[in-house]
Amino acid sequence: MESIIVSVAAPVLILIGISHIYKTEGWQNYYRWLSSMGIAGVRFNGLVSLVIGSPIVILHNVWSGPPLLLTLFGWLLLSESAMCLVAPGAGLAGLANVEDNARRRIIIGSGAALVVVGGVLGTHLLTAAG
Repeated sequence: MESIIVSVAAPVLILIGISHIYKTEGWQNYYRWLSSMGIAGVRFNGLVSLVIGSPIVILHNVWSGPPLLLTLFGWLLLSESAMCLVAPGAGLAGLANVEDNARRRIIIGSGAALVVVGGVLGTHLLTAAG
């Protein structure tokens, strides 16, 4: 099961990361939209993180080697989900109080991190299979 999760996650993370880097404006609009929705937008963001993070944590609980990165990513998503669902006011402050240039840098940096994690996981898969 572990390799299936990594096999799906690696290209998805790379694709989303590239999207963050090259289509930053669209992501800025998405986060502005979430912010404009108020607490409902924060809860929506929390539910998305919960839906993505839960299967990673449940089905991929690996604490060694490169797959550890995916486990940590899953726990990061669950932590974000908990904050958004339990303390949505804090999540709203994080969405609403970010200046556009800072938000752009955060999105691009997050995208670069996703590409690196996806690349490391993909390389691990290729070297483990060969």
